[in-house]
This record gives sequence, structure tokens and C-alpha cells, in this order.
Amino acid sequence: MGVATPILFIFSLPCGEGWGGVYAQDAHYSQFFYSPLLINPANTGVFNGDIRVATLYRMQWFTVTNPYKTASLSLDAPVFRSKMRRNDFFSAGFSVINDNQGSVNLVTNSYNVLFSFTKYIGGKKSNYLSFGYSAGYAMKTAGMGSLKYDSQYDPNTGGYSSAYGVNEQSGGSAVFVDMSTGLLWNFSSDRKWRNSLGFSIHHLTSPNVSILGRTDKLLRKYSFQWNAVYKLGTNSNAELLPALLISRQGGSWLINGGTDIKYILQERSRYTNYHNERSMSVGLFYRFRDAAYVNLRLDFEDFAFAAAYDINISGLTPASKTIGGFEVMLQYRGAFGFNQNTKRASVRFL
Repeated sequence: MGVATPILFIFSLPCGEGWGGVYAQDAHYSQFFYSPLLINPANTGVFNGDIRVATLYRMQWFTVTNPYKTASLSLDAPVFRSKMRRNDFFSAGFSVINDNQGSVNLVTNSYNVLFSFTKYIGGKKSNYLSFGYSAGYAMKTAGMGSLKYDSQYDPNTGGYSSAYGVNEQSGGSAVFVDMSTGLLWNFSSDRKWRNSLGFSIHHLTSPNVSILGRTDKLLRKYSFQWNAVYKLGTNSNAELLPALLISRQGGSWLINGGTDIKYILQERSRYTNYHNERSMSVGLFYRFRDAAYVNLRLDFEDFAFAAAYDINISGLTPASKTIGGFEVMLQYRGAFGFNQNTKRASVRFL
């Protein structure tokens, strides 16, 4: 392959043993706290309500190359809750993820089913331990016909010429099964603090995802997550929502952290005429050696909308002109028969 191949293509193309041992990496969202099923399958169904539907869309690096685009849709819900003893319950969910990487049209579509079990473990404060598992089917394709190589340089014109052929593979595809698992601990230390700690392992079998018939392992990814809510005063309508995500995949680290500050315009009803709260949040976050970004969220009854904008501060800055990525999120979270089931009435989760 010619050295004039776009550098972003080199990063995005899954590489095998013949390419120096570089391995495939996962897509991610800046708003990781709004994609809980992608981070840890133990998050499935662990929320206040009966059903949660969310969609996210991310576009990045549109000043450097054809934009990288990631989109996802998820649905999850607790099941058999009314038939379980105490506050234990099972949950199930489904997610679809589409990731399109740049000029090569390296597209990955994955379809995942998720399950979790949440056990109430009591204690002086509310403690819940959740175990989750997910299994998915993924398809990866690439079309490299639009790429240009240095072997197609025409010395007579000093530019590119399609008349010069190339000896590169024009594309390929791969299908594979993927599995993940995780644990999650939700607890309240006092009336002001609620916390969620999680650990997950993705790609348990390290499937081969090469589209070139070589060896390109999707390495296991280990992730630690922390989310919290801290109420600023007993009678305050303001809350801090710190969040941290640390992931390691092969030799790569992903570290995201920051906090939102939320102001509650109308509190969530616990009794009659059920409704979720009305609130607005704004926050600052940092992705280590990559980007700083701002996040804005609006909650109105059962619906939430959020947007984030990345400011690129990595070595790609000269090309990106500090423009990183843009994300949007839309979520619906509803409850049914709220008045009749006391298990749904207690505020347990973030």
C-alpha cells in the first residue's frame, strides 16, 4: 500500500499480524453516561421506571476526512419485577449499533441482546448488586474503491490518474459473534449521595474481525465506571452528577471524566399523577489526551434530550482545527402502574 494513503484510513482499517500487530478498537461516545448498555450489560434495566428507549448519534473529524459516524438505538426494561421477592428483579434489553469510519466506508453493524439480574443486598443504606451478560451478532464491511494511492501518481501531470492500476484488495467483509459481561453496585451512602460502580469485560472470546482473511483479533476490553448524584443541600434543587469511565483495550487507554450540574425545575412525583422530573443540566468533561467537551441536557416528563460538542486537543489538532465531534441523545423513560407498585416508587438508581 502506498505511503500516500490517508493516515486516518491506516488508523481505521483493522490490521493483522502482517501489519505490525495493530488490532481493532471499539467506537465510543463522549456522552458515555447516556449509553449505559454499551458500557456494561449489568446496566440493563437498572433505572427508575418500567421502560427505557434511547438513541445516540455522533459525528466527528468532519474537517479532516469524510466524517466518522456512530449511531445506536437501545431498549431495556425490568421484567418479572412484581413476581420477585423483595426488590430483586430480572431485566432484558436489545441494542443496535452502526459505526461508519471515514473514507474507506468501514462499516460495523452489531445487534445485541442483554440480560441482567439485580439483587437487593440491604445494609444500613440501600445496596443493589447487578450481574449482566450480552451476546451479539456483528457484520463488518469495507469498500476501498474511493481511495487513492501513491502508485497512481502520474509524473507527466504531477497529479492523480485513475489510469494507473493498484494491486490492493478492493474490499471485504466479516461476520462474528461477540459477548460481554459485567457487575454493577448501586448504593446510597446518605441522603445526599447516590453512587453506581461498575466493572465490565467486553469481547470475551476475542473474535477474529478481519475483512482481509487474516488475523485481526478484537481484543478484550476492561472497563470501570463510576456515576454519582450529590445533592447540594437538603432543600436544594441543584445536584452534581460526576462521572468517570476508564477502559483498557490492548495497549490503548480511554479515560473520560467530568461532571454535570443539574437544576431541578419540578421534582419527580412519587405518588399520584406520575411524572418524571423537569430539569436542565450542563457539564464539562475531559477525555485524556484527546478532547475537552461540554454537555447540555434537558428533561421534560418522560423525555430527555442532550447534546455534546468536542474540542479536539490531541496531535490531530493541526488538521482538525480543534473541531472534534458532535453528539445528540434522545431518551424516553416511562413507568406504568406506578401508583400500584411500591417497588417502582422508591428512588434507588441514578
